[in-house]
Amino acid sequence: MSGDDVITVRVGAPAHGGHCIARHEGRAVFVRHALPGELVEARVTSGEPIARFWTADAVKVLEASDDRVESPWPEAGPGGVGGGELGHVALPAQREWKLAVVKEAFDRFAKVSFDGQVSAAPGDDERGGLGYRTRVSAVADPEGRAAMTVFGTKDRKRISAMPLAVPAAEEALLAARATPGTRIEVAVSADGRAHVAWADAGDRSAVIERVAVSGTELEFRVRSADFWQAHRKAPSVLAQAVVDRIGDAERVLDLYAGAGLLSVAMASQGRMVTAVELHSGKGRSSLSVNLAPYETSMEISGDARRTLELMAKDGVLFHDGAIVLDPPRSGAKAATVAAIAKLEPGRIVYVACDPVALARDAALLAEHGYKLESADAWDLFPMTHHIETIATFIR
Repeated sequence: MSGDDVITVRVGAPAHGGHCIARHEGRAVFVRHALPGELVEARVTSGEPIARFWTADAVKVLEASDDRVESPWPEAGPGGVGGGELGHVALPAQREWKLAVVKEAFDRFAKVSFDGQVSAAPGDDERGGLGYRTRVSAVADPEGRAAMTVFGTKDRKRISAMPLAVPAAEEALLAARATPGTRIEVAVSADGRAHVAWADAGDRSAVIERVAVSGTELEFRVRSADFWQAHRKAPSVLAQAVVDRIGDAERVLDLYAGAGLLSVAMASQGRMVTAVELHSGKGRSSLSVNLAPYETSMEISGDARRTLELMAKDGVLFHDGAIVLDPPRSGAKAATVAAIAKLEPGRIVYVACDPVALARDAALLAEHGYKLESADAWDLFPMTHHIETIATFIR
């Protein structure tokens, strides 16, 4: 099928990835920019005539949902750039959409029910789900200005707005000029200043972040190359949720520790924290710098699974402690889950940016005797399908 083929479909339930499922001539069609229950004309974006499924963009709404609104970022609409695929959905309905996706993931892959909720970050409702990103990036177009990739293609389009970003980040991104093809990265620090870095130039500048956890303001040094939560309130929301979930554990192993957000939050309460992160850059890591003030903490630079296996070989156990992990989007997977189980932690707190990966790992943890105690989710990426979920597992 080509991009000129338009089909009429009745849209069904939302699915993981930012689309809804429709049916056409016996095949599944994954439709973006639509809402459950709508009747739409959709332009097929991929799929051979004999394929079992197609993808499509809704280009005309024949019967609209009551939850449909005008997108605040038209450039991310049908045929546009990625990153704002739920802009046409009213904010409360976005959370209902994400809740349905998380519930389906847990039911299907973990064989357990998700009894939690999807909560908004502080301030998001007041801002209409906009102006929350302190980190944004783009690639310089042939004229050196910010452009983003058109969803499902390798093409790029120049953008004239970035309404998901805090004002300082949007202004800096649109004002940036760079050599064509260079990745432009903008970070707004705790003092409100925008820092622009050109990733291909190997920029290693750092910004200062401040995060409130349990009534205490914690300070972090974060390099431009480090991962840091994009939402202005996400670091506090997630760190507080993890601290609350580890209970009275005095010893904590923090896997995939990054720049130390969760490690520092736990160490600041006097817990003995071992933070594991593979550091391949030059010089001292941000994790090492951020943990330095806490005598009860230590850093291990290494692969998470390999570190776990070495600990198990040395007879290290965490019966009276907890293991916290915030793995990549693909999840921890079988070998790492098995290695975690060998340390016999009393409690496991799992932070996930992909509910399907979390649910699959939950099923693996169940094979090792760990059951889901509780789980909740946060809408830290309004206007997109992304969602953050935290689950606690016990034996």
